[in-house]
Amino acid sequence: MEEPVQSSESQIHPNETAQQYKETSLSPIHYVLFPRKGGWSTFPYPDIAALLAAEGAVYYVSHLERSDDLPAAITLISLLEAEALLQQPRTVAVVAHPYWLTAVASIQPDLLITLLPEPVQEEADSPLWESCISKLVGISNLVCTSSETRYMKLVFQGVRTVWLGGEDPTPTGMMQKDEFEIPLRDYEMLFLHALKQIHSSATDTVTQLQCKLRADYYRKLRSKTGAHETISFLLAAYEYILEDSRAAATVQEAFAHAITCGRSDCLQSHYRFLSAIQARAGEVENALQVYGTTAATDQERHHYEQLCRWLEAGEHQLVQAELLRLNDDYGTALKVLDKLGGETARHWKFRIFQETGRVEEALKLVHAADIVDQASQQDYRQLSGTALALRGERHGAVTLFLESALDDEHALARIVEMELLDQAIQQLLGEVP
Repeated sequence: MEEPVQSSESQIHPNETAQQYKETSLSPIHYVLFPRKGGWSTFPYPDIAALLAAEGAVYYVSHLERSDDLPAAITLISLLEAEALLQQPRTVAVVAHPYWLTAVASIQPDLLITLLPEPVQEEADSPLWESCISKLVGISNLVCTSSETRYMKLVFQGVRTVWLGGEDPTPTGMMQKDEFEIPLRDYEMLFLHALKQIHSSATDTVTQLQCKLRADYYRKLRSKTGAHETISFLLAAYEYILEDSRAAATVQEAFAHAITCGRSDCLQSHYRFLSAIQARAGEVENALQVYGTTAATDQERHHYEQLCRWLEAGEHQLVQAELLRLNDDYGTALKVLDKLGGETARHWKFRIFQETGRVEEALKLVHAADIVDQASQQDYRQLSGTALALRGERHGAVTLFLESALDDEHALARIVEMELLDQAIQQLLGEVP
């Protein structure tokens, strides 16, 4: 793989940045790490933990005995000690496994950083895995991942996120710690930028910077390989995020190459993305026509016909938002709905919050007038039960799920999930194998 290119607009100035970070950061003194099971050797991001240790005191939540490989700078604490510590100011929860969801959410830390691990063994196929990730992302201040696919999904959701990866292994700069200089890669510098910004409640500028670096990388790679269904498509996605006018031509290039390679699903996998590009640019009629061309199932064709009726009724912004949502660009869709306002926008924002695991935000949008029939009452009970579970109000959550189960036995699955997470936490703590 080629090294990423840094244009003059997007270069990281590491020494200046590190010094500015040390001088102006409001970073907390305490970082509480919630790991995956198996001890320190399985912690997915030891380099990030080292950065945190250079910034403040780091604590590692486990019931295991201290192991020889646990860095001396990290203090081992119990879950009860972690809960008490997170009630203190200037303390951050750092979650490295999604099954900590309810345990950490119920503490309601002031700041929450999620370091998403890659799934192992049965985790990849478990619906609980993605469900917990979705809700954990929904309450996080910063989400980091080593998967570029996951990273792009988070960016499209409007999440403050950092991709912890890259092709260039050489240091971008140095960080001073006592008498030592710590070499930092580009993503580590970006992580420090993001850390500073969440501490000071500053606007996210890291996402645009990292996406610019990725666009530069794929543009250079494409210049060597020529048009390519994957490389060109990824470049188009980053250009889209950056609102680069070249995105439409690039995605059509990717689509054309996918056709020549015999891809049978390229209308949906490649060409449909053009509808998002056009919708974001305000070309709603063209975007809708593209989506209609890609509508393959009965449900998609029905949805297309509905969007056509909305457009004929003058609901341009609603159609725009829905086309963006259908392309997984929840972040931009929410911005369009915020501008639109009104009851219709409220209902569609509620749907997006539900789909992206933002439980509390979804609940705030529910009005009494929405709960008018048995189905809506059922949905409201389950949503409220999920919110109570995340707040640590277990009895209330179980009561609502049981009430829901009288009409829909599938609601019992929510109680089973709570029990599974209880068991998972015992494993994460090292209490059981």
